[in-house]
Amino acid sequence: MIPEMVFFLIDLFGSAAFALSGAMVACQKKADLFGVVFLAETTALGGGMIRDVLLGRFPPAMFTNWQDLNVALAMALVVFFAVLRHSETYYREEALVERINNLVDAVGLGMFAVTGCQVAAAAGYQANGFLVVFMGTITAVGGGLLRDIILGEIPFILTKYIYALAAIAGATSYYLLDRWGADSTLAAAVGICVTFVLRWLATRYKWNLPRPA
Repeated sequence: MIPEMVFFLIDLFGSAAFALSGAMVACQKKADLFGVVFLAETTALGGGMIRDVLLGRFPPAMFTNWQDLNVALAMALVVFFAVLRHSETYYREEALVERINNLVDAVGLGMFAVTGCQVAAAAGYQANGFLVVFMGTITAVGGGLLRDIILGEIPFILTKYIYALAAIAGATSYYLLDRWGADSTLAAAVGICVTFVLRWLATRYKWNLPRPA
C-alpha cells in the first residue's frame, strides 16, 4: 500500500492536473466562469465519485475531501483569469493549447489510475485484480467522461489515442508490482509513468484503435 503522505500528494497533483485540463477544455468551448469551474471540478473529481459509488463509499470523497475540491477550484480560477487576460493569444494558439492540455491530462490520468487502485485495495478487494484495475481505470477516465457528456460530445475515451488503454496499462502495472511485493512507492511511480508514456506517445504519433469505418 502506498504511504499515506505519498498517496495524498499523488491524489492532490492528479486533481490539479485534471482541473487544469477540464478548465482549458471549458475555455475552448467558451464557457462562462461558472462553467469553467464546474467542468474543472467535474473532470478532477468525477472519476473518484463514480469509483466511490461503485465501491459503496458514501458520501463520495469529493464531498468530504476539501483539499482536492479547493485545489481544483484554484486551478480553474487560474486558467479562467489567465485566458481572460490573454484571450486573443489563447484562442489563436489552438494547437499549442491542445498539446499542453494533452500533457497535463496525461499526468492526471497516470496519477488517478494508481490512486483508484489503492482505494479499491484499501476497501478490501486487493485479491480481486479485475476489480482493482477497473476502479483505477474508472477513477482515471471517469471525470473526462462526465465532462464530455455534459458538453454533448462523444467521450474522448471512445474515439482517440488509446486513452482508456493507457490507464488500464498503468493500473495493471501498479497492481501487479504491488502484489509481487515491490516497494509500493516504486510501484506507484511505475504505474504513473507507464500511463503517462503511453498516453503521450499515442498523442504524439496519433495511435488509435481500429475503427469499422
